[in-house]
Amino acid sequence: MRRRVLPVTAVATLAFAGLTGCTVSTTGADACVAPLSPGALSESVSVGSLTGGEPEVTLDSGAKIVNAQRSLVEEASDRDVVAAEGTIVSANLAYFDSATGEMLEASPTFGSGTAGELFLASAEGGPVLQGVLCSAPGDLVAIALPADLSTGAVSTPGASLVVLAEIVDVAPGSASGAITPLPSGFPAVVTDQAGRVGLVLPPQEAPAETKTAARIMGDGPEVQANSMIIGNVLTVGWDGQQLKNTWEAGPENLGSEEQIEQSGATFRAALTGLPVGSQVVVIEPGDGSPRVSVIDILAIA
Repeated sequence: MRRRVLPVTAVATLAFAGLTGCTVSTTGADACVAPLSPGALSESVSVGSLTGGEPEVTLDSGAKIVNAQRSLVEEASDRDVVAAEGTIVSANLAYFDSATGEMLEASPTFGSGTAGELFLASAEGGPVLQGVLCSAPGDLVAIALPADLSTGAVSTPGASLVVLAEIVDVAPGSASGAITPLPSGFPAVVTDQAGRVGLVLPPQEAPAETKTAARIMGDGPEVQANSMIIGNVLTVGWDGQQLKNTWEAGPENLGSEEQIEQSGATFRAALTGLPVGSQVVVIEPGDGSPRVSVIDILAIA
């Protein structure tokens, strides 16, 4: 089957680099309102086999739409946790030309139940980011884009792009759980109702060597040296100057240990061995300019 790479701008999703938005916790289905509604094209999507990374899909090739649509093709029975605004969604995606039914591209892990793309569910993002809102792990979601948003992504002029999203997991946008007191000499960490963190530095000299402590211990998979970490970070100089705060713009890709220079996450090695869902405090002496970072480990790939 023919494959080609779809322009990221056509579908408005991109793992890691496209993570923007507010940070909130997960929520149940009853409290979530999906921004996109079902329509003729999304409702016509039916799926046969999901194995082999090439889902068998049939749809109404003659349907013409003017607004993005979203339908649940298969619905998970457990809807205690769904993708709310700002949650991190793990999904396998497959893209189809509505006029021909041809599959243009698919995540290689489609149908396997293992993670594919990672991105932030957002009502202010593109149709795909909007379309996964209110979805639960185990859902199969059909998202149909009108022709004006599908140009360059489909083979047929005037056709719609149909995205089939296999929702694998939904992670909250902040670490949560039992708080462990930090060792003596560490700053005090405070959080607001949305989970955003702040720091109160101790009235003493910074340590001369790197020190790490987990304030919240998660229960997710263990971070490996080659894991790419998605997380929120607050970094403050020991003089109280804020140096970095991703809570305002959204989580970032902190990379693997090999990518420390590229990502600028000098604390990255200290996160290896900790479980996803943890909140970690790292004090670094730097080059004479000590700093402290609070990192929420939200997801890995």
